[in-house]
Amino acid sequence: MGPHPLATLFDPTSIAVFGASDSASVGSQVFANLLAGGFEGDVVPINPKHSEVAGRRCPDRVSDVGRPIDLAVIATPATRVAKIIAECGKAGVRNAIILSAGFTETGAAGRRLQDEVTEAARRHGVRSLGPNCVGLVRPWNQMNASFLKVNPPPGNLALVSQSGALCSAIADWAGPNDVGLSALVSLGNAANIDFGDAIGFLARDPRTAAVLLYVEGVRDAASFVSALREAARIKPVVVLKAGRHAVSSAAVSTHTGAMVGGDEVFDAALERTGAVRAATIGQLFAAAEILAANKRAAGKRLCILTNGGGAGVLAADRAEDLRLHLEPPSPETVETLNRLLPPYWSHRNPVDILGDATPEVYAEALAACLKDPAYDGVLVLLTPQSMTDPSACAEAVVAAAEGARRKPLLACWMGETSVLEARRLMSAQHIPDFRTPERAVEAFSYLARHAVHQRLSLEMPKPCRDLREPDLQAARAAIARALDDGRTMLTDHESKGIMSAFGVPVITTEGAASPDEAAVVAERIGYPVALKIASPQISHKSDVDGVELNLGDADEVRAAYSMLMERVRARRPDAELRGVTVEAMARMTDGRELLVGVKRDPVFGPAILFGAGGTEVEVFRDSAVALPPLTSVLAERLIERTRVSKLLGEFRNLRPANRAAVVDVLLKVADMVAELPEIEELDINPLLAHPAGAVVIDARIHVRRAEPGAGPYSHMAIAPYPRHLVRHDRLPDGREIVIRPIRPEDAESEQAFVHKLSDESRRFRFQHALRVLTPEMLVRFTQIDYRREMAFLAVTPEEGGEVQHGVSRFVVQPDGESAEFAVVVSDDSRNIGIGTQLMTALLETARSWGLSLVEGDILSDNGPMLALVSELGFDLRVRPGERGVMHATLRV
Repeated sequence: MGPHPLATLFDPTSIAVFGASDSASVGSQVFANLLAGGFEGDVVPINPKHSEVAGRRCPDRVSDVGRPIDLAVIATPATRVAKIIAECGKAGVRNAIILSAGFTETGAAGRRLQDEVTEAARRHGVRSLGPNCVGLVRPWNQMNASFLKVNPPPGNLALVSQSGALCSAIADWAGPNDVGLSALVSLGNAANIDFGDAIGFLARDPRTAAVLLYVEGVRDAASFVSALREAARIKPVVVLKAGRHAVSSAAVSTHTGAMVGGDEVFDAALERTGAVRAATIGQLFAAAEILAANKRAAGKRLCILTNGGGAGVLAADRAEDLRLHLEPPSPETVETLNRLLPPYWSHRNPVDILGDATPEVYAEALAACLKDPAYDGVLVLLTPQSMTDPSACAEAVVAAAEGARRKPLLACWMGETSVLEARRLMSAQHIPDFRTPERAVEAFSYLARHAVHQRLSLEMPKPCRDLREPDLQAARAAIARALDDGRTMLTDHESKGIMSAFGVPVITTEGAASPDEAAVVAERIGYPVALKIASPQISHKSDVDGVELNLGDADEVRAAYSMLMERVRARRPDAELRGVTVEAMARMTDGRELLVGVKRDPVFGPAILFGAGGTEVEVFRDSAVALPPLTSVLAERLIERTRVSKLLGEFRNLRPANRAAVVDVLLKVADMVAELPEIEELDINPLLAHPAGAVVIDARIHVRRAEPGAGPYSHMAIAPYPRHLVRHDRLPDGREIVIRPIRPEDAESEQAFVHKLSDESRRFRFQHALRVLTPEMLVRFTQIDYRREMAFLAVTPEEGGEVQHGVSRFVVQPDGESAEFAVVVSDDSRNIGIGTQLMTALLETARSWGLSLVEGDILSDNGPMLALVSELGFDLRVRPGERGVMHATLRV
């Protein structure tokens, strides 16, 4: 990977400050911060009102500086900013921090000014942070390009915030609490550089070991989720989201629409990224303290060591709330503690070492607990008692911590006056210390959840068995007909038709517009049947008593039809009644009523809900939410987060429901909302799960016209499998060959493919000896972000599945304009054109993505690959400084 395009924003060698002066102002404060902080690069004041600032020559404009400038910091009136950005672009300044206020936060006039700045930046190739931000601080580089009055110490923790006030608070808190920062980034209005850009840089930043985010709103969901997924794979990310209880005023047409709010969807988005959420500012500070210590937990098992029973109980209660595991100490640890402590010590976790515990007892007991393999972390508590020396005990903890290696050790010395010195001592040794047991436990939970997310990310879905393609043409035609008729709510019959087009099992349903027609349909379907009112204005039929069940003959059907029409007409005289739908009664024994739904979130797009179904779903609200696309693993996790999941197994006199069939429905619904951007809301209620399978009893879909000119899957926060890129061809021997994008379910195939390669082929592909792919590599290769990378497999359909013959892939580089490629073909499939087909698919995709350059390194003894890329028009040159490596580039 080449340098990140924001490298000179975060780590400039020269800075120009627009609006710098010697009088009190934002410009003077930021200029003084840069000088006082010890920034070793060139700092230039620019202000047409002054010839000199702080003893330095002050040009009128950046073009007068006479030497290159990496970064412009702008603290001028808002009306001048667009012109300054244009001047910077012409002078070769590629990055700017706009501190100035007076933009969208002030109303329509400010919005026009911000649009002018954004357009100037786009036209002249300038990336800008802000406007209306407090700036950027990089303590490792002694760069305080902000108007904060505190200079935080260097460390390994980065903060990205939409709130300048929170940046100020963190900066002020960090030093006294021995928390160092690698970066402090104030986004402000985020007119150009947003969360995705900043997180993307910090994910690769070697100075940053963990990231904190303060989020008020997300503008670009796709960029936000993609960057978080990348960062959370390699370092902990903790997110504090403000505005959790904002209520949407939009009308809802389905149960799902009433049950899913923006905060549930935000949680679902975080779950897909692996980031961890904090609920309060106090929890964010706790996360900062534990992450700054650079310790990582292997799991959720916490040991609580205390000299006071009450404090230990408080910590244990909070641990239970957060679903941490309080395992008992191992027999070896118990034996050690028995020799050390009086017989009446707790003999369990929390480990109560009693109120008269000496520093020596603290040291030995803590050492034993830290060594215990039963624990992933230890919290040591102290309550100041008459026989306690808090400072001496803190010194004992510091000594014991030297043997802790990377196992997290947290401290909580309760009280204030008598423990101040002890806290300072532990903080100075980078032992995170907290004032309350609850806050300490919450801090450990962030490490534990990060570890769990890392483990869950290695779970790989099973290979696809049902590869039937949906009937997209039929589904899209049904939606188009309804919209052309001026309808946004599909009929039950239309909704079930779309379900059927995607392979979702539905109960047989037909429409009828008269009593006699209903009787004829019932005879054809077979008794018993159900009648349901058909009206575009009536979403929930049971709300208007619009359902008749268990009708056993034609006379009952005719009578029920007439009663339904009369009853519903009296209750909803405004509704257009189009007759009824006639359905076969579901006669599945041991059935469970479930709900599967979709709601279109204005930020993150479609969100999928799963839970208990029936007429009282909004009362019991037993449901969970996930973002599509889904895999079998993700669908299982969605089910597990509900109480109704326990009822799917064997329960009292009920046989277990077919869980795999429920998972299959979730996968197909996720596929449906990815391929049909017109779906606004969707309800399947109930989905009847039974031992033999699952079937849709009732369904409703609310649609709207898709955005004109929108690209494929632009309505999705996470790009789904791009089935439109699948291509079919023939090999010279007549066999069918399929070139298709890789799926998460291909992990098993990918592992087998690499294992079968010869040693030479593996060396050519990976440039070192490699026999098998690690679980981490398999996940990285198969669970790709289809917006940032692409991989194509060459497969031939075989009985019982597919056989993989080759793979090509590219990863978009941070500049967003170039990509690095790789390709390998199995040893027994060479010289029949597979490599050319794989590379052709890759290059065509690169062009369609708007990339300008594809490049890669090839070992100089890899003759077949060098010949292939030469035929495709790549330019080949010796890689500078690397013997035996050729660098291939192609302008696309």
